[in-house]
Amino acid sequence: MTMKVITGKFLTASTVGSEGENFELADSDVREDTRMVKRNARRGAVVAVLLGALALSACASSGGSSSDPESCTPAPKGEKVTLSLSTWIPNFQETVDLWNSEHPDIQVDYTEVTQGNQGTYQTYLNQIKAGKTADLGYFDYDVLPTFRIADGLRNLYKCAGVADAQDKFIKSAWTATTFGQDKSIYGLGLDFTPEGLFYRADLFKQAGIPVPTTWDEYYQAAKAVRATGGYIANLPSWGTFWPTNWMQAGKKWFELDGDTWKVNIATDENKQIADRLQQLVDEKLVTTYPLFQDEYSKALNDGVIWSQLGGPWGFRLIPSSAADTAGNWSLTKMPVIDGSTSIASWGGAAMGVFKNSAHPYEAAEFALWATTDPKALALNSSRGGIFPPIKDVVSQVPEMQATNPFFGDQAVFKEMNSWAEDVNPEWLWGPTMVQVNADLESEMAKALSGQQTIFDALKVVQGNTVDAIKSQGLSVTQ
Repeated sequence: MTMKVITGKFLTASTVGSEGENFELADSDVREDTRMVKRNARRGAVVAVLLGALALSACASSGGSSSDPESCTPAPKGEKVTLSLSTWIPNFQETVDLWNSEHPDIQVDYTEVTQGNQGTYQTYLNQIKAGKTADLGYFDYDVLPTFRIADGLRNLYKCAGVADAQDKFIKSAWTATTFGQDKSIYGLGLDFTPEGLFYRADLFKQAGIPVPTTWDEYYQAAKAVRATGGYIANLPSWGTFWPTNWMQAGKKWFELDGDTWKVNIATDENKQIADRLQQLVDEKLVTTYPLFQDEYSKALNDGVIWSQLGGPWGFRLIPSSAADTAGNWSLTKMPVIDGSTSIASWGGAAMGVFKNSAHPYEAAEFALWATTDPKALALNSSRGGIFPPIKDVVSQVPEMQATNPFFGDQAVFKEMNSWAEDVNPEWLWGPTMVQVNADLESEMAKALSGQQTIFDALKVVQGNTVDAIKSQGLSVTQ
C-alpha cells in the first residue's frame, strides 16, 4: 500500500483531549486545559476559517536535507547540532532540559505553542509551503495523514534505531503513524488516550445498578438510571467523539488501496452502530449538552449525569467540572461489544520530524528518547499529563502507580494501563479530517436535536468527505 503525496491544497485535522491529563498538574494548567476544551466545543467557526485558509495553500515543499529523501545519517562526529521543536504539552520544557543536560552535542530549542487546531497546524502548513520548518513538531494522530500527503513529514524508518523500537509501543499507537505501510513510520506516539468509562461509583452502588461492561448492559443500565431521574451519560455533538464508536467496532471509515482512498462512513454495516446510539437519543436516556460547558458541568456536579466516556484527559477535566463530587468517581474499561475486547482511543498525539529538517537523524534520536526513556516518560506523565503509549508503562514509571483521591483513591493510570493494549490497531484516519470533524459536529447537532437521524448525519458526512478528497486531487471511491 502506498500513499500519494500531493503538492497542492490540503486540509488538516485535530482531536480533542490531547493537551495533557495528569491530576497532579497545577490548578492553572487544569484551568487552561478546561478553557482549551471549551474553545474546542465552540470550534466550528475556527474550523471554517482554517478550512478556507488551507484551501488557499498553494504548494507544500518536498525538499529535504539529502538527495535521498529516505536517507537518515548522523551529523559528522564532533559537530554540534541544535534542533527546534514545538508542542503544546504542559511543562514539556522540563523534559527538554533533561535531554539538553545529558546531550551537550545535541541541544533542543523548545517553544510551547497553542493546541494544533488553535493555529499551530496552520503555522506548520505555512512553514511547509515556504520550505522553512522546524526540525520537530507535534501532531494529533488524525492529522498525520494530511501532513504526510502534504509531503511535510520525514519517514523515520531508517533513523536512529526507530524501527527497532516497534515492540516497545502499543500496537495501535504504532500503526497510527505508519498508515499501514511497510518500512514507514512518520511519528512516534507521545500521548495516548485509550477510552474508559468514568462513572459515579456512589450513585450506581446506591441504586443497585451494575456498572455496564458491554453495550447491551449499557442500554439496560441507561434505562435503570433514567428511572431514578438521572441520565447515564451525555452525547455531545463534538465531531471528534463520533468516530470512536466505529473504531471500537472495527468498522473502518477509511481504507487505502494503493493511491486510492475508500470512504466507508455511511455503510449498511455501520448503520448498526448508529442505530444503537440513536436508541439512546430517541428514548431520552442521555443528555446532549456541549461537553464541559456550564450546563453540562452543573449536571455532572449535581449527579444528574452518572458517567462520561473519555481518555486520560478525564483525570483533569472531570474534577475541574464537578469539584463537589470528589471521591465518588471511579474508572473502568469502556463497554465492549459482546464477544469482543476491543476499545477505542479518543485523542492522543505523536512527535514527528519535518521533511525539511537538516538533522533528521538527531531529531529522530530525540523523539525516540522523549517517547521511550523512563526518565522522560516520568516527566511527561507527572508534569505534562501524558499517558505514554508504551507497553506496561506503569511498571517503568512508579509515579503512574499513584492513587487519585478524586477517583476514590483508585490508581487510575494503572487501571487504564491494564486495558490500553485493547485499542483497535486497524483504524486508519482519512486525509481530510478537519472537514470530517466539522461536518460531524454540525450534522450530529441536528441529529441530537431531532432534525434527522444519526445515520442521516453520517450520509451527509460521507458525501461531503468524498467531495473533499476529490478536491485535493486524490483518487477516491465509496
